[in-house]
Amino acid sequence: MRVERLVIEAGSNTFTLDLHPRLTVVAGMGRVERESLVGELVGALGGSRPGVHLEIEERSGRHLAVFRPPTGAPRVVDVDRATDVTAEFTTAGGCDLLARLGLSSRSARQAMRLSAADLVASSHRGESVQTLAGLDQTRVWRAAEALRRAEGDLTTEAEAIGSTPEDAAMIDEVEARHIALEQAADDLERTRRRTFRLGGASAVGIIPGSLLAGAFGLLFAAVGLASVAASLLARAKVSKAAKAEERALAEAGASSYLGFQLQRVNGLLGNDTRRKALMDVAGARRQALAEWQQLAGDIPVEWAVTNRDEIQAVSQLRREADALGSLGATPDCPKDTATDLAHVLVSRLAEVRSIGGEGVPLLLDDPFQQLDPAVKPLLLEMLGRSAGEPQIVFLTEDEDVASWARLEALTGDLSLIEPAPA
Repeated sequence: MRVERLVIEAGSNTFTLDLHPRLTVVAGMGRVERESLVGELVGALGGSRPGVHLEIEERSGRHLAVFRPPTGAPRVVDVDRATDVTAEFTTAGGCDLLARLGLSSRSARQAMRLSAADLVASSHRGESVQTLAGLDQTRVWRAAEALRRAEGDLTTEAEAIGSTPEDAAMIDEVEARHIALEQAADDLERTRRRTFRLGGASAVGIIPGSLLAGAFGLLFAAVGLASVAASLLARAKVSKAAKAEERALAEAGASSYLGFQLQRVNGLLGNDTRRKALMDVAGARRQALAEWQQLAGDIPVEWAVTNRDEIQAVSQLRREADALGSLGATPDCPKDTATDLAHVLVSRLAEVRSIGGEGVPLLLDDPFQQLDPAVKPLLLEMLGRSAGEPQIVFLTEDEDVASWARLEALTGDLSLIEPAPA
C-alpha cells in the first residue's frame, strides 16, 4: 500500500501533502510536528481522524480515495471504477483500513514508525543475520541449497517406500554405529594377533636378555607391556563403539541389531535396493548438513533461506563499508555499530513490506539525528535503493539528510518537501 496524498482540513484551512511513490523527505520538522504528522497518517488509515483524507494505491494497483468528513460517515471510493467500496473496510469500530491488515492503530504506529530511540534499541538484535552476512555469500547459499536439495531427496525417497525422513535418519544412525562396532572389533582382532606374537616373543626373550645384558631384558619387558596396552586400548574402542550402538538401538526401540532388523523397518532393511537408495540419500544429507553447520553453526537453514534478502542486504552494506573505508574513521561509531543499525533498517523494511500481504509505508521519525556524520551517507544510500517496496516517508530536521535529499531529488527518485523561505 502506498499513500499518494494526505489532505488535512483544519477549519477554513486545508493542508495537502503529496507523497512520492518511493521516498519522500519532509525537512524542517521539529519533534512536535513529526509526532503530529505520524499521528495523522496512522489515524487516517485507522479511522480515528475525522477531517483527514487519503488517496492510496493498493499493491494490486487499485486506487482508493478515503474521505473522512468532520461530520458524517466516512467513505472509500474506487477511483478508477467510480465505485463506493466502503463496505470492504467497515468494521465494528467504523471504516478502518488497518483492521483488514490485522493491525490496530497502536500496533500500526509501532510497526510503521521508526525513531532514533527505536533504531538504537533494536540494533543489538540480529546476531544470526550478522553472522551469515559476514560469510562468503556464494559459499553460504550454495551450502544452503545443497542441504535443502538433500533434505528434499531424502523426503522423496522415504515417502516412496512408505517411510519418513526420521526413519531414514534413525536407520542411518544405527547402520553407522553398527559399522563402527564391526570395524572396532576387526581392529581388536588384528591387534590381539599382533600383540600375542609380540608378547610371546618378549616373554621368551626376557630371561636370556636379562642374563646376557640387563638392558635387553628391560627392552623385552617394555615391548610386552606396550603390547598389552595396545590390546587394552583396542578393547576400549570396541566397548565405546558397542555403547554407541546400544544408544542408537535404544532410540530406535530395539535391544539388538538383529531385533532392529525385525522391527517395523524390517521390510525396508530386507530389500537391499531400497536400503541402499535410502542410505545413499541419508548420507548425502548428513554430508550437506555437516558442511552447513561448519559455516553457520546452529542457525537453521530454513530460517536463513527465509531471511535471505535481509542477510544479503547486510552483506552488501558490509562490502560497501569496506570499499568506502569511512565507517571506521571515528571511534564513536565503529563499523560494527553502523552495520547493526543498517540491519535494523533492513529488518523494519522487510516487516512493513509484508504486513497483511499488502504492506504499509514506513515512517522514519528522524532516526539518524544522533549518528556520526560519516555514517549517514551510506545508510541514506541504502534507504534510497530500498525505497518503493515499501514506500518511505522521512520526517526530519537534520540538515545532513536534507542536503542529501536535495541532490537525490534531481534524479526524480525521491521528492523533498521543505519550508519555503520567509
